[in-house]
Amino acid sequence: MGVDWLEGVAEGVDWTSLTMASKYIAGGLAMGLGAIGAGVGEGYNAGQTVQSTARQPAATGELVRTMLVGQAIAETSGIFALVVAFMLVFLPHQPSMEIAGALIGAGLAMGLGSLGSGIGAGLAGGRAAESIGRNPESRGNVTLTMLLGQALTTSPAVFSLMVAVILVLGQQFNKYLGADLQIAVAALAAGLCMGAGATGPGLGTGIAAGGACDAAGRTPTAGSSITRVMLMGGAVSQSTGIYSFVIAFILIFFVK
Repeated sequence: MGVDWLEGVAEGVDWTSLTMASKYIAGGLAMGLGAIGAGVGEGYNAGQTVQSTARQPAATGELVRTMLVGQAIAETSGIFALVVAFMLVFLPHQPSMEIAGALIGAGLAMGLGSLGSGIGAGLAGGRAAESIGRNPESRGNVTLTMLLGQALTTSPAVFSLMVAVILVLGQQFNKYLGADLQIAVAALAAGLCMGAGATGPGLGTGIAAGGACDAAGRTPTAGSSITRVMLMGGAVSQSTGIYSFVIAFILIFFVK
């Protein structure tokens, strides 16, 4: 009864204006939240590099190079958020409740999905800088471990990007173009599911990668064992992000 009442009210809403408003809110969510993760991660990386430079001034060049590589990867999730924000703001969309819900969902998916990956990649980069500052001769092993770990931390953001793009394009919602509350909420929930579900794996994998970078600097001869354990642990940490990805797809394609 309550849903019928809400749908009756929704039929009289100016969805042209509200869909446009949803585009702008979603674009702001995608880029605003996405900037937090990348900014915090890159800042942590830079802070650890500064401290390591003070400890090992002779290794400044190596530390700066490692920092820039680590920051470039941490920036990836922010670039994903920027792309989705441009799509949200500038692509044309049909006015309807369903499309409005999908757009807000896309903003949440990409914005929240960028948080964990950006911070996680920064954690790995910062711990790598700390490790190289303690043992400059371990740079090769530490950098390789950092890159592998950061690649893992970025995968939840890739899942979020895929879900966000599907929601932004919204082709599966165009057949409704009315005031179907169930479809609109399902689209929004899919974005929230993927965005929140990507935050934990991104952060968790970053913690694992940071620990591996620290271990690679302390015991360079155990590099292969350290990397193997990091990849195993990171893969398990990623599993909940995959669950979120599956549920998001169910909400998008199978809720009628």
